[in-house]
Amino acid sequence: MKKRFPTALMVLIGIAALGILRAAPAQIQTPAEACRFSQYSQHEDVVRFLSALDAMSPQTAVRVVGRTREAEDFPAKDLYLVLITEGGAVRPDQLDRSKPTVLLMASQHGNEQSTKEAALALVRDLAVGDLKPLLKSLNVLVMPQCNPFGNAMDVRVNEQNLDLNRDHVKLEAESTAAIRRVFVEFRPEATIDVHEKGDDYYRVSLGCVSNLNIHASLQDFSRRKILADVAAALERKKIAFFEYLVTQEMGLDSSAGVRYAAEELAGREEMKRYSTTDLNDGRNSLGIYETLSFIQEGASRHDVATLADRTAWQYEGLRAFVESAARHSGEILPLVRGLRAKLLENAGRYEAGDVVHLDMDYARDPSQPTLTLKAFERTRPAAAAGPRPLGTLKTDKKAGETLTAADIVPAAPAGAARVVEQVVKNWFPLVESRLAVARPLGYVIPAAYTEVVRTLLRHGISVGLIAKDAQVEVEAYRIGEIVPAKYDYLPPDKITVEKRTMPALVKQGDFYVSCAQPAAHLIPALLEPQSKYGLIRYRACKLVPEAGNFYGLLRVTADPKLSTIPYKPWN
Repeated sequence: MKKRFPTALMVLIGIAALGILRAAPAQIQTPAEACRFSQYSQHEDVVRFLSALDAMSPQTAVRVVGRTREAEDFPAKDLYLVLITEGGAVRPDQLDRSKPTVLLMASQHGNEQSTKEAALALVRDLAVGDLKPLLKSLNVLVMPQCNPFGNAMDVRVNEQNLDLNRDHVKLEAESTAAIRRVFVEFRPEATIDVHEKGDDYYRVSLGCVSNLNIHASLQDFSRRKILADVAAALERKKIAFFEYLVTQEMGLDSSAGVRYAAEELAGREEMKRYSTTDLNDGRNSLGIYETLSFIQEGASRHDVATLADRTAWQYEGLRAFVESAARHSGEILPLVRGLRAKLLENAGRYEAGDVVHLDMDYARDPSQPTLTLKAFERTRPAAAAGPRPLGTLKTDKKAGETLTAADIVPAAPAGAARVVEQVVKNWFPLVESRLAVARPLGYVIPAAYTEVVRTLLRHGISVGLIAKDAQVEVEAYRIGEIVPAKYDYLPPDKITVEKRTMPALVKQGDFYVSCAQPAAHLIPALLEPQSKYGLIRYRACKLVPEAGNFYGLLRVTADPKLSTIPYKPWN
C-alpha cells in the first residue's frame, strides 16, 4: 500500500483557467487555476492540492522531507517532496534505476511565485495528464515550494532572512538542507532549479553548469541536446528563449550572497556572463556531483496581474525540459553514471595531475567579442500601463464556441512599444581557472573545528572520528600574506600559502574526511584555504588564519592508516 502524507484530502473540480495552460484534467486544478490566477497559492493550498493528487494517482507519492523554522507571526511549515514514477515509488530503493531520475526545485526565492504554480501544473500533468507517458522513461521528483515563508510574505528571503540560492555551501537554512538530503538520498541524474528574473524579452531562459570542476561533457551535452530541444519547443510556441545570462557590476561577485553597499555599486560598468561558477547556488552545488544540472528563469513583473502569463511561460519551459530528458534518457544514464564512477575511481588514489579548481574568473572570447540581444524599448512605465488584455484572437470566434490557449496570440507586455537589438560590449562567455591544486586522499580536521564538521555532515559527506592517536605525514599550509574579507560570505581579499610536508600528531577525537566518496570534487573546494568557494569565507567556521601561522586543516596524500569510526552527532 502506498504511504500517504498526513493531511486532509480535497479534490478540486473544474476546468482550466481560460487561455492560460493547456486544458487540465477535469478532476483537478492547481490552486492558481482554481482562482483564475487572481492570487498567489499559499502553503495550505499546496497541501490540499497535493493531497488530492496523491489520492487520485497511484503513480504519485508525497513525503515530508523537512520543516522550516518558526518565525514571528509565521509558524513552521512542512517541506514536501512529490514523487511521480511509473511504479509509485516512495523510497529510493523502489525507483526503477533503468531510468534517469530528475529532481525539480521551485520557489527558493519566495517572491518568484510562478515557479511554484508551474511546478504544480507540471506535477499534475505528469501524474494524471498528457505527460504521464514520460514516466516510462523518467522518474520525476519535485519540491514545489521550498520557501513557504517567502511565498506568504512575497519576499525573496526565508524566515531566517537568508537568500536560499546563496546557501548551498553553508546550508544554514532548513530548506537548502532538505534539498541536499533529497539529493543525497535519491541521487538524481538531472536537476533543475526554477526561478524568475525581470520582465525580459526572453520569456524563458535555461542555464547549465559552469564550474570547471564539473566534467565538460555535461555542459556540452546540456547545450547540444537539452537546451537545443527546449529552444526548439519554445520557438514552436512563439515563446522567446535564450540561454540564461547574468548582469553584474564589473569587479564584484554578485553570486557570493553579499549585500553590497550602494556606494560600492555606483559608477561601475556592467558585464554579462553565463550564470555563476559558485557552488552556493542550486545548480553547480548539485552539478559538482557530476550531475546534469540546470536553472530555469522565467520573465516576470512580479505582480498578480501577470501571474497567468508568467506561469504559462514557466510551464512550457519545464514541459519542454522533461520531454527532452525523456527523449535522451538512454544517453543520460551512461553519461552521468560513467562520470560518477570515474570520479570515485580517481579519488581513491593520489595523482598530482588530478586537480580541483579553486578559483575561476569570467573571460572574454576573442572569437565573439560582443553579444547582440533583443530587448523591449519601453515608451512608458509598466506601472502606468493599466489593465492589459489577455491577447488577440487568431481566428474569429462566436459566442458559445470553445476558446483555448492555441486560439490566442498573447498581448504584448505593458509599456513595450517595440523590440530593439542591443549590443553587449562587456561580454564574458568563458570561464578560466586561476588556481588549481591536486586533490589529496583526504583531510585531517582537528576537533576544534566543529562548525566545519557540522557543515560537511549537512552535505551528506561521510566523516570519520579518529579513535586513537597516530603520527601521520601531512601537507600543511603556512600562511604568508593574508587580508581578511570585509564581508562575511567572501574569501580573504588576499591569501598566500607555502605548502610543507611534515609529520603531525593526529589525536583521538579529531576527524578524517576521505575524498573517496561522491563529493570528491566538493570536499577540496570546501576545505582548501585558497578556495573561492570554500568554508573559509564563512566567519562561523573560524578558518581564517593569521599571517605566519598554519592553516588549521591538513592534507593527506598517502594512506594515513588511521583508526576511524563513522561520526554520527547525536544532538
